[in-house]
Amino acid sequence: MTMTLTADWPARDFALREMCTTAGQPVTGLRLRYRVFGDMEAAAENGWILVFHALTGSADVDAWWGPLVGPGKALDTNRHAILTANLLGSCYGSSGPTEWRAERGGQFPQLSPADLALAHVPLLEHLGVRRLALATGGSLGGMVALEWGRLASVPTDRLVVFAAPAAASPQAIGWNAVQRMAIESDPAWVGGEYGPGEGPVAGLAAARALAMMTYRTGAEFQARFGRLSSRSEGLFDVEDYLRRQGEKLVARFDAASYVALMRTMDLHDIGDLATAARDTAARVGQVTGVGIDSDILYPASEVRDWVAAYQAAGACAEYREIASLYGHDAFLIEWDQVERILRNSHG
Repeated sequence: MTMTLTADWPARDFALREMCTTAGQPVTGLRLRYRVFGDMEAAAENGWILVFHALTGSADVDAWWGPLVGPGKALDTNRHAILTANLLGSCYGSSGPTEWRAERGGQFPQLSPADLALAHVPLLEHLGVRRLALATGGSLGGMVALEWGRLASVPTDRLVVFAAPAAASPQAIGWNAVQRMAIESDPAWVGGEYGPGEGPVAGLAAARALAMMTYRTGAEFQARFGRLSSRSEGLFDVEDYLRRQGEKLVARFDAASYVALMRTMDLHDIGDLATAARDTAARVGQVTGVGIDSDILYPASEVRDWVAAYQAAGACAEYREIASLYGHDAFLIEWDQVERILRNSHG
């Protein structure tokens, strides 16, 4: 069967069998929503590509990495089939906390990046995937990709990890904690027990505005906004930008999912690096860690450190760096650099 890259290729749901989380909690009733782009027959020969999305991303990889996906592009739909599933805990079709609360009551299970990676194992079995040419992702998706390297159920030629450390730092956890405080301070949060169509709109908007301060850089804000105040309300242009970013997220994302996935990011820790490197080397041909020179959230040094540890442990690992004014978000903006890295990182 051959599938072409079209925006209307339907998303499909896959029911997961019982899984036991890394915290030891058995969970049933979880579901992944996924999409496949490209040629499955060609992928049987050339390998599939597995992409993990970032915090507020989705299975629609063409929506957020569009310039990289298509015939002859870095994620080549003529030679490969590209698989992306909405991560568990999100709100774009896979099981998440708001749906869970409505249908089952109680709290959505606490999931780590390793849990999110392992949830893909039965999906790949279902699709008959026997080999990956590439597994990749950035930020939260990079954390899941790192775990995939340790836990991969099928041989993976190359792993490309954008803007993700080996473990979430105390500062990164602190940034997420402040965002959660903003959400929890909104009276509409009500402990996460808000009803459909309700929720902490102001708190989520404030959290997103704060997050943008860690995703971008002071140098970009200086070049883009300076101290301009061009709106009649008297807002500085940078303030107006941050407010709009908050409003845009509120219109498309669920606060409970945002909180759950931030917690997942806080739990990120691949453990002893030498062990992780050996486990990865047994499953993955080559590992590429990609830092961003202006990243405030997960500094490039954190990526260099785990790559160096992987190399010292005997894994085939390399470090690449994106030079950008845009900070952490550069892996979603610097198309030419990202494409060169991906092209050099799979056949």
